[in-house]
Amino acid sequence: MVFFYPKTTIKSENTIKEYTERLVLIIEHNYTKLKLGRVRIYQLNTFKTFTDDENAIYNDKKKKNTELSEAIHNNESVRTVSDKYLNERNEIAIFENDIVRLALADRGYKKCDYQLLDEIIYMVINHNEILWQIIDKGIIIGGKKYKLFTATTGQVRNCKVTLIKEEFYEAHKSFLMAGLTVDRINADKGNDNKGMNVGKYLSYNALLLSSSKLPPKNIDIDKCIVVDGLKTVVNGKVKYIDIKTDDNGQCYVNDTPKEYQTKRISIEHTDGAGMFIPGELPSSCQIRGGYIKGAMFPFDFRLFAHEISHNSILVDPWGTPHDVEKEDIRYIITTSQLKMWKQYNSWEEYKKKFKENNLKLSINAYAEPPKEEVTFSYQFLQTLPYNTDITELCQPAIEDLYKLKTDLEYVKKELGLTIDDILNEEIIGDNDVAVLAADGEKVENANYYIAKALDIYPPLIQDKYIMSKIHSLYNARKNSYKGGKIPVRGYYSYVAPDMYAFCEYLFMGNVNPQGLVPENHVYNKYYGEQVDVEEVLCLRSPHLSRYECPRRKLIVSDECKKWFKYMESDTVVSCHDMISLFLMCDWDGDHILVIADKAVLKATEGLPDVPLYYDMQKAKAQQIDNESIYKTLVDGFKNNIIGLSSNAITKLWNRPDLEDNPLKYDDAINVICAMSNYAIDFPKTGKNLLIGEYEQLYKELIPDPKNMFEPSKIKYPQFFKFAKGNKSSSLEDYTNSPMDRIPQYIDKEVGRKHFLYDVGIDEDNKKSKFDYKNLMNNSYVLDDNSVKQPLYEPDRYSDEYIKAYAVWNNRKKAKQKLCQDIKKEMDRRNTDSRDITAKFEVFHYHCIREIKDIFTKNGEFNINLAVNSLIDMEYNKNEFKTSTKDMLWKCFGHVIVDNLNQNQKTGIVLKERPRMCYEKAVEGDDTLDNMLENKLSRKSVSITQADMNFMDIVLQKKKNGSYYQNDRELLFALLCHYKYAKQTDRLKGDSLFITKYKHKTEIKPNGKKKRTPIYYNMNTIMKMVGAASFDSSFKRFNKSGGIHIEDDKQKQRFVLNMDISDDNNVLFEVQDIYNPLVYLEAFESNGRKKLCECVICGRHFIKVGNTKTCSQKCSDSLKKLNEGKQDKDKKEPAA
Repeated sequence: MVFFYPKTTIKSENTIKEYTERLVLIIEHNYTKLKLGRVRIYQLNTFKTFTDDENAIYNDKKKKNTELSEAIHNNESVRTVSDKYLNERNEIAIFENDIVRLALADRGYKKCDYQLLDEIIYMVINHNEILWQIIDKGIIIGGKKYKLFTATTGQVRNCKVTLIKEEFYEAHKSFLMAGLTVDRINADKGNDNKGMNVGKYLSYNALLLSSSKLPPKNIDIDKCIVVDGLKTVVNGKVKYIDIKTDDNGQCYVNDTPKEYQTKRISIEHTDGAGMFIPGELPSSCQIRGGYIKGAMFPFDFRLFAHEISHNSILVDPWGTPHDVEKEDIRYIITTSQLKMWKQYNSWEEYKKKFKENNLKLSINAYAEPPKEEVTFSYQFLQTLPYNTDITELCQPAIEDLYKLKTDLEYVKKELGLTIDDILNEEIIGDNDVAVLAADGEKVENANYYIAKALDIYPPLIQDKYIMSKIHSLYNARKNSYKGGKIPVRGYYSYVAPDMYAFCEYLFMGNVNPQGLVPENHVYNKYYGEQVDVEEVLCLRSPHLSRYECPRRKLIVSDECKKWFKYMESDTVVSCHDMISLFLMCDWDGDHILVIADKAVLKATEGLPDVPLYYDMQKAKAQQIDNESIYKTLVDGFKNNIIGLSSNAITKLWNRPDLEDNPLKYDDAINVICAMSNYAIDFPKTGKNLLIGEYEQLYKELIPDPKNMFEPSKIKYPQFFKFAKGNKSSSLEDYTNSPMDRIPQYIDKEVGRKHFLYDVGIDEDNKKSKFDYKNLMNNSYVLDDNSVKQPLYEPDRYSDEYIKAYAVWNNRKKAKQKLCQDIKKEMDRRNTDSRDITAKFEVFHYHCIREIKDIFTKNGEFNINLAVNSLIDMEYNKNEFKTSTKDMLWKCFGHVIVDNLNQNQKTGIVLKERPRMCYEKAVEGDDTLDNMLENKLSRKSVSITQADMNFMDIVLQKKKNGSYYQNDRELLFALLCHYKYAKQTDRLKGDSLFITKYKHKTEIKPNGKKKRTPIYYNMNTIMKMVGAASFDSSFKRFNKSGGIHIEDDKQKQRFVLNMDISDDNNVLFEVQDIYNPLVYLEAFESNGRKKLCECVICGRHFIKVGNTKTCSQKCSDSLKKLNEGKQDKDKKEPAA
């Protein structure tokens, strides 16, 4: 091992020990997975900053937007956000980063444990004028002053900024800016080095918000050096777009030459890339800290200096030489990684400020291991030649769907690898939805635990909820394939420069290095070891034109194996070709999709082997001040066309006229592609692109900017039904494009779904049946009589159980409302999937906390009793039986898996638990089941103190102090129905419509009358409260001012509006809005009257004696069932 370095580096036994440890780290490396902690922060919007006057204008439908804008403009005070908005609904979860670690250190915390931090707040900007007021004067939130800090590139695309607490900023501003100040940046430093581009300033400050974790071993800044990157001129043919700039600085498309052009193009081959001595870090990775951003790759540059160059001297960008041997340099960072290097006078000054401010270099992500298979994208598929044969491409997808229907072992594997549903059982998200376990640790997603549970207890598949998860997986997978996400042989890899060529430049002064990777080749260790792979396809998203599919041969030379042997999954590219132009990539951690799939390689044979090329604009320096920051942000908000341009290109790729002329829209696609890339860089450069003659076509491809909800003239392709969830009515008919043929072919080959799984047999040689009690902790103790006494038996009448039921019921409704709100937000604008994940994570965190509070006594959380109680509710409460159980599995899936493991080990035979409030008779089980299945599903609402106050305001009393007959009951029923309609978004405007009559009568053309029954009508309301009339009651209600009931005689209905205030002070639950009065009666009895559930119909009623039914009708039904049981007992012979 010693020969790796010259003797000057081996100074002691400690040095040898350190080097040995690094080699062990390399040998034992197994793709480190970055495990990041999380915290909660608030995410608000500018609506929540409105003054009282602005809120009044906004809520007055008669007022115009111009009046609101004028009121906002005239505001001169510092804006304030009310404390009422600092609640769970406005919390999101974020991963740890530099600012999070700094804030936690201030509070004395050593690690992220889901704490709620207020040092930073995300603000969605709905009103640009308010953004200016925040930049100019700050904002008060929670009684504390905040100022604008920055906005990430992603935040700019979503009209969002980051605020920072002013007190926190002042205490740590030197840390936050790595020792720099705005004044120093703006100062004239000579050589035209004055100020900087504001977009870059914001994005560089935003690096502090990048998710990151400190590495196991500290990266010593004294072991680092900064150098200039490798830049060479590459000569080759390109598909060229001629872009000019007018006198006003506006960029425009001047020409699109038909013939390929030969160009000499300057390419920076190490843009965003550095290297480290193998063993210093576990693998290739991305680093952050102190304005440093980029990827680091393992390459033994000191061995190169010893064996190849025989020179160990480097010169930094400030002209200072460094000996990597004597200074024991282990990390080489390029100027493209140290974003603010021009703002420092020397490398020594930077290191001094780095150490003075206790800065650290952290890891943003490690390289992922290679995978055998990965999903493709419709963007790649749509650029294939129009007549491509898609049958071979679709074969892996069809085989996968078949196995999902028949192979339970395969289902368990796939379910365990699949992320949780984000919104409902039909939508699969893009990010893992991890939740916090009760002990504070982050747990895996629900699907992971369901897969483990199925492995332990196969009959679990008979549970309707579990089967729905499998149906969901199948449907989502099938729709995903039909939308273009078909499986192919390949994996996502870091793209890495030829570090051997870089070292030839650094240590040997070779400005045109040879390197180890020849032109039109790549080195990939994973595929180089597979004998059936000779070439690969390299792709990168977004993929918009057909000039983005470079094919590269694999090089497997001994020299490459020696020098690149620690790049386990990276793809090393040549410094002699234009692959970075094909992929529009740099080397700061960009992933490329490396494909070795024979079917894909065959399908892409007809695509051009030249890249699309046009000049991109560079960012100009500016003075950093409030005005320039505001202008940069607002321009960035307005220039968010990335999604629109991408969808416009998709429409062109799938036009039917391409069948006769495949290149008809080639120039248009290329120009829109260039416009899209200009838009991506706009937050940094401030430059957009005018597309001239293609502008009219583009306008027909996108919605009218003045009315984004109106469809564009040219519709989306039919496959968008599966790729994006668009409705068929807004789509074109199927064409013969590859992407439009794929869903049709998959439907034809897969056919209808029939799930056939073998779940094993029991001791009686019968098919094993699912019993929900196996999910519980069934531990017991023996009493004095040696009788088993369960330790965690749920007591359905205990305070804990009742409180937990109320919390769980509220949480289920809140989850439904959260999903509805997110869907609305997704319909309005492009929503970052990470934001959705963050909202659900916070939601489930609070679920666990509320349950934990209920079942904690003397500081001990009885998690087993809590989970047993929730399982009992989920499988026995009628209102829960048909609802999703995702909350149970997301919050406590790990406990259920532990229970199943324990039950399997002990072989416990579980005692039958009677179901709440009813026991099945042996004879007549089917009858009773049918009654329960056909009963009216319960719809519930929470009644708050504000609701009861509303009742007191509306109700009039007689002179003797009593209410008018039926007024109170009728008003309470209307209140429940109005609240339910409001919480489920069924109000039209703010109105609830109630039909007057039981039937709707229509006159047919032949003169005959047709009566259609109306099941929800005023008679339904009257019947449930036992009232004979309502006219007088409605008149009295209308006089109160808190409620308005309009008689719409033309449409034979009542229009109901209620002025109800929001309130978190819940008094009780109405679990069934069609039977509301029993809950009011039970509440007002202060516990004297108990609710009981009818054993026949499931309705709640006030318990009197041992009554088990709610009515005479149900009592008669129970009597018949019991008679059937007695008859069967008489017929069965004694054992």
